[in-house]
Amino acid sequence: MALLGVALSLLVSGCSWCQQPGDARILLVGDSWAQGIWVTRAWEEPFREAGLEHIHWAGESTSIGGRKASDFVKREYQDKIRVELQKNPDIDTVHLIIGGNDVLGRIRETNVFAAWSDQKREAEWQSIARDVRSICEFLLSFPQVRHVVIAGYDYLNVETIRRILPLVDVGKNWDFGGMSQAEVNRCFIEVERLKMELAREMEGVEYVHNFGLSQHALNQPEGAPAPSGPPDFDPFPGGDPEKPMPDACFDAFEFAGQTFPGDGVHPNVATHQRMIAHAVSLYYKGWYAAEPAPQAQATAQKQ
Repeated sequence: MALLGVALSLLVSGCSWCQQPGDARILLVGDSWAQGIWVTRAWEEPFREAGLEHIHWAGESTSIGGRKASDFVKREYQDKIRVELQKNPDIDTVHLIIGGNDVLGRIRETNVFAAWSDQKREAEWQSIARDVRSICEFLLSFPQVRHVVIAGYDYLNVETIRRILPLVDVGKNWDFGGMSQAEVNRCFIEVERLKMELAREMEGVEYVHNFGLSQHALNQPEGAPAPSGPPDFDPFPGGDPEKPMPDACFDAFEFAGQTFPGDGVHPNVATHQRMIAHAVSLYYKGWYAAEPAPQAQATAQKQ
């Protein structure tokens, strides 16, 4: 999703760890949710806790704030993926977070339940899903890529977005055409359902259902159910689909003399870590836990 002024602290340049070691196994691809994971190295703690600290990630040039699924079907962005895969021939999994900006671009100033017919809304969502499918097909066209993990979004905070984004994204309307939190959630739910369904259909593609993950973990609202998992992802979605992620999922900040509980779009590090840990429990631990760490491999080869 769009990387705004409130997230500028994430933009790190010249850091020692930005140079890829060439032994990465997972490539991170996507928008500012992916970029937030990349610049904070949010995967490290959940991977270490799962005993997967030897599994390295790449993604400096493929985790790009503001990008859409419609961008990654273009040669310019596919070339970025191609270069990362060439630099890291051991990559066999892609962690993909994409489609959120495609939704936001359509709904940020339009009540799509009032202005669009059901048929038009379905057509718009299907267009996004087709681009996501094309990205997955492109990724799987590389023999080294065995898995594409589509990581879903969690609920944004519409009230906070309405307060802060017009101040930092000057000149743009962020009133969602008057849509409620539940209606904005429904837009994302409808698109994520299509992404989940295409993952179930495509060999080598998996889906991580994150709706309600933080509501459940923080028990806000009380009793919010956890997101469902594979293979059926039933029920869908998880959590309370009329509510946002709790404020604790965002980093509070001050702007223009006001205090905001985050920007309503970009989760904090702890929330990203929670979502990655969820992906670890569903897929990564099963795929990588049985592999010996490089040091253990080297010791075994000497014996």
